Amino acid sequence: MGASGSKAAQKTVRKFPSRAPGSSPATNPAARTTQRPAPAPSADAQPRSRPQASYTKDDAIRADSMDPGRPDFIGPEYAERLRQMGIAQPNPTYSPSSIASPFPDASGIKQSLATPRFPSSANNATLGVLEARRRLEARAKHELENTGKSTDQGREFLDIGTVKQILVLRQRGESASNIESRLGLKPGIVARLGPEGLVAPAS
Repeated sequence: MGASGSKAAQKTVRKFPSRAPGSSPATNPAARTTQRPAPAPSADAQPRSRPQASYTKDDAIRADSMDPGRPDFIGPEYAERLRQMGIAQPNPTYSPSSIASPFPDASGIKQSLATPRFPSSANNATLGVLEARRRLEARAKHELENTGKSTDQGREFLDIGTVKQILVLRQRGESASNIESRLGLKPGIVARLGPEGLVAPAS
């Protein structure tokens, strides 16, 4: 079967293409000689010359730099009137929850703008927290330096392990004075944890 099929394929005549791939088909020689005339360049297609940079101001540059929305009445007199009027005084609408109040005169506004108003150090919550932290750190450092000395009055600043020991000993029925002497605490520290049962160690 295969041999007879291959013999028939050998006897067939192969046809090759008459022109190279990609080339245009043959055209009539008479039609080849007639060509359309090239269109004349239009006025829009002509290259436009760029305007040269100018280092002097002419009327066109001045007109281009003017503010088109600026009214004609703005002048030195208008600016002087604005200066004389000063800063506008706030006049808030009455509201029971409003904390704003108008100034009695413009001098209060000028004074508040001239000197910025900051809260005093006594009323500043952030500064108060930082100052309290500084004092506690100084006391803790002083306590650590006096540990074991004759001036040592007992520990006041405790870690979480010592607090847990206090709670466990108190649950066992130890008195506050015994706990303080056993752990070397300052008198009254155990009472700061509140009455028995208020705070308990986690099981």
